[in-house]
Amino acid sequence: MKFAILISAALLGCMTARAQQPAQTVPSPWTLDECIEYARTHNIDLQQQALQVEQSAIELNTVRNSRLPDLGANLGGNLSFGRSLVADNTYADNNQLSGSLGVSASLPLFRGGSINHQIAASKLGLQAAAQELERVREDVAVNVMSLYLEVLFQKELVAVAEEQLALSTQQVERSREQVARGKEAESRLYENLALQARDELSLTQSRNDLALALLTLSQAINRPDAEGFDIEEPPYDSLAVAAMGPLRNPNDVMLYALDNRPRILAERLRLDQARRSVRTARAAYYPQIVLSGGYGTNVYHSYASGAFNNGFWNQFRHNSSEYVGLSLNIPIFNRLATRNSVRTAKLNVASRELALTAAEQALRKEIETAYRTADAARLKYRSAEKALESARIAFLYESDKFAAGRSTTFDYNDAKTRMQRAESDLIQAKYEFIFRTKILDFYAGEPLSL
Repeated sequence: MKFAILISAALLGCMTARAQQPAQTVPSPWTLDECIEYARTHNIDLQQQALQVEQSAIELNTVRNSRLPDLGANLGGNLSFGRSLVADNTYADNNQLSGSLGVSASLPLFRGGSINHQIAASKLGLQAAAQELERVREDVAVNVMSLYLEVLFQKELVAVAEEQLALSTQQVERSREQVARGKEAESRLYENLALQARDELSLTQSRNDLALALLTLSQAINRPDAEGFDIEEPPYDSLAVAAMGPLRNPNDVMLYALDNRPRILAERLRLDQARRSVRTARAAYYPQIVLSGGYGTNVYHSYASGAFNNGFWNQFRHNSSEYVGLSLNIPIFNRLATRNSVRTAKLNVASRELALTAAEQALRKEIETAYRTADAARLKYRSAEKALESARIAFLYESDKFAAGRSTTFDYNDAKTRMQRAESDLIQAKYEFIFRTKILDFYAGEPLSL
């Protein structure tokens, strides 16, 4: 009796302690905006491009500072031994210590306008890097939205598989009752059990596909761990094809995209930068004018006399000299290096023009493909709706015939499979239409949202 009381007290204590433990918090599902923002914060390509923007800003600062004068100082000392020239213009044994100090500066006055062209080119390079950063941000957002829609697509396929398994389970229960009453052969029950097992396998596969889709999305936004990760399903109206308006005209979208898409703007800025580089190369044909100036002094000490001649500070002051100079460097012939630099810069301009044309053509292809695919997906969706409606009616008839024993398991399974395939086709067409429509809206300046 005492033993039973002790066991009861121990169990009660364990239950009390467990009740006092805080409940584990379930992570809240992520919205599309949260996924995009997290990806933009942790994406490696974005971080690298941000560093490139900083590097371009530093390069611009360096070019701007080339207008400033440079200033330098030099300090030297020498210790000489043996015979040397002395004050009376004769040679004698004389150990001597000498020192010198100098300060010089130079200022470019004219360099053929190369500094101005370099500054303008660096500004364009910085702007192009900023646009490239925005392009990477957009690519990350589009990729995240695509994977987000893939997860929603897989969720709906799981729901379809669950419905199919529920139908199979109902059929198995019905067969059990019919077999128990002797109204149906036992072989029919095993046929239904086989169908149920197949639907369980299909559901398992669908859940695995959903788990992989969630893992892919989690990895795409660079989450440290995919455990417990899930997304929030948007309202039904936002994913309803009927609630969406007509497709945007691809020509109108293209006109807007050519003036606003970061990829196109970056290529145009690089083209302008290349044109500036041609002017920079041509500046080497012009003379260069440099203003310079400096100050220098020196002191000497003879070990024979044991002291600085005329005193250290007297030498420092009296031996000093200052100068101001203006130099003109006129290029005459530099082995055609300047000509080849200009030709290379022009080739770079031609290359950047081709890159801009290729970017515009790629953008047009993307917009036209998105439009054609969205239009085809909408037509496919409408056809899939009709096919699903017919498949459901056919399945209902076949289900009634199967229940009455006037149909085979093969016919019943075939009708159910066609209904499931029609549901999958409808879901696939819907999400294809949604994605392409969102791409068109995005190119037209609308933010990505569901």
